[in-house]
Amino acid sequence: MAKSVDIGTCFLVAAQQADNGEIKTKSIRDAFFDMENNDPSVKNMLKNGKINYIEAGEKLYIIGDSAVTMANIFKRECRRPLSKGVLAPGELEAEKVLLVLLESILGKASTPGEICYYSIPGNPIDRNIDVVYHAAMCGKILSSLGYKAVAMNESAAIVYSNCAKEQFSALALSFGAGAVNVALLYNTIVGMTFSLSTSGDYIDDMAAKATGSTMARIQAIKEKHLNLLDASDGDPKTFREREALIIYYKSLILKTLDAIKNRFVKTGSGFELPESIPLILSGGTALPKGFKELFEEGFKNVKDTFTIPISEIRMANDLLSSVAQGLLVAALNYTE
Repeated sequence: MAKSVDIGTCFLVAAQQADNGEIKTKSIRDAFFDMENNDPSVKNMLKNGKINYIEAGEKLYIIGDSAVTMANIFKRECRRPLSKGVLAPGELEAEKVLLVLLESILGKASTPGEICYYSIPGNPIDRNIDVVYHAAMCGKILSSLGYKAVAMNESAAIVYSNCAKEQFSALALSFGAGAVNVALLYNTIVGMTFSLSTSGDYIDDMAAKATGSTMARIQAIKEKHLNLLDASDGDPKTFREREALIIYYKSLILKTLDAIKNRFVKTGSGFELPESIPLILSGGTALPKGFKELFEEGFKNVKDTFTIPISEIRMANDLLSSVAQGLLVAALNYTE
């Protein structure tokens, strides 16, 4: 037996293979909302409403999708165990909440030392931080559930789940909430990995500031209905928010493409591709309608100077589960 889990800033996604060979996935939103009132009547209300929560001292923490709902009701922001792709610095409850969330979708190991591959981001090139601490702490949490935890780069996992026909060769971009992760693989050999800490949360934050809104509200608008090719498509009351989102999406795509170009020039001199490879788009931030078309429009601006030969641009098979599925492919082929 083996399992995998994509530890993302916005969602956690677990995967395992059923007896019939089918891959089963389970996800939960990586969020929590603190309630000062720990009165028994409040707990009863949450139980009756089937709202997931945990207790810590004198506080109640609502977790998962319910946390976002409560944040919108109280016009506050959600808290997250992760920020910009790694464990949130200064978030004292991060480890405790992450353990509960992971156990809710993974369960404990079925046998001691069961293999569990988990995702880690590439080192960010726009922040002075590495992922060693984050990888170690996530491994520690999984080990406490009885697993033998093995870390793997998030975007490399996307190549494993989407590019078998290309012999696992691709440039994979994972547009998550906290970071854009980039990996270049050729026949499973990693040529380049890195991340940018401007992604979905950056878009939400900038759009919220531009329109005088909150990140929670912007996120809700983005997830409910957003057409990146037409700001007028939707509720007229939220036109300004959608317009701002589209502006910052375009900015994010161009920043990402420029970063890939510059990074490959710096680090890819010894990695010469003999043929064109696909560019794979994945991640929750890539979910809105028109993302691929908007990305292709941005790519046209850099195509002539893009140093990596691209055969096609395509969306991943499953934008939210591709990382977990790729991790599971690696886990099922694990050898000491």
